Amino acid sequence: MKFIKYNTKQKFLEENLEILLKEEAKNEIMIGITLEHDDEKVQKWLLGRIEDDEEVKAIILVDDDKNGLLLYSLEDNISEEVIDCLIDNIIDSKVDLREILTSKENSMRIAKKYSEKTKKEMVIEQYMYIMIFDKIEEQNLLVENEKIEKLEKENVDYITLKENIKEMYQDNFRGRQCSDEEAQKVSEAFLRKGIYILRNDNNEIVSQAVTVRKQINGCAIGGVITLKKHRGNGYAKRLVHTLCNDLLKNNYKYVVLHVNSQNEPAISIYSKIGFKKIDETAKIKFV
Repeated sequence: MKFIKYNTKQKFLEENLEILLKEEAKNEIMIGITLEHDDEKVQKWLLGRIEDDEEVKAIILVDDDKNGLLLYSLEDNISEEVIDCLIDNIIDSKVDLREILTSKENSMRIAKKYSEKTKKEMVIEQYMYIMIFDKIEEQNLLVENEKIEKLEKENVDYITLKENIKEMYQDNFRGRQCSDEEAQKVSEAFLRKGIYILRNDNNEIVSQAVTVRKQINGCAIGGVITLKKHRGNGYAKRLVHTLCNDLLKNNYKYVVLHVNSQNEPAISIYSKIGFKKIDETAKIKFV
């Protein structure tokens, strides 16, 4: 078993992008964050792949922000030899691994072995479905006088935007409270990526979605939220449906999103819009 470490973003993409693109929607986080960050940033990450007799078994990325592991395995069930090679090289690289996010079964097995070797306690934070939308639905769900627009930094209503982000944190992170400072930082990050809002017939901002990552062939959305006082009116469904159709019409081949696997109402809504599950991931942290 051989571990190949890459010292540059260019070399990593040159040797691995074609492989990752074979299942681009599943690998959208790894591809997206590598493409959006500059060489200087990516040089601080651990980029690598594992080979056995020159056959690629896994491609890995550990960033320097969350010290989080992303992994793409070319096999559904990663072997124990690959897991051992991966963990030994992470430890040898002096990386203080804090979390893992990959396909559920592989994530669990890697986390258990890493926990055994480092004596760190593993905590399962959440299970998520990756869902894909790849067929234009011609039906227009917007009702009369509703409109979708992209927020621009110079005219954004930060108060409403931060309220949305705080509610999003409570919904997605087990009631976690988000401070004003955190909400401001997330607001600015979302604005750089692209925030789309739905205005109702009273011209109120009632729902939002964010194009969080752009891929080679597709796009990922996130940050989908409707303020509590406006929930139950189908606003998020209409916003996401229309936005995804527009993205596909603008030459994207697919739109992907991640949803908590226990959030049955959201899964039901996304399924009715036209999304399909393609994978389940596990996010595991170490303490």
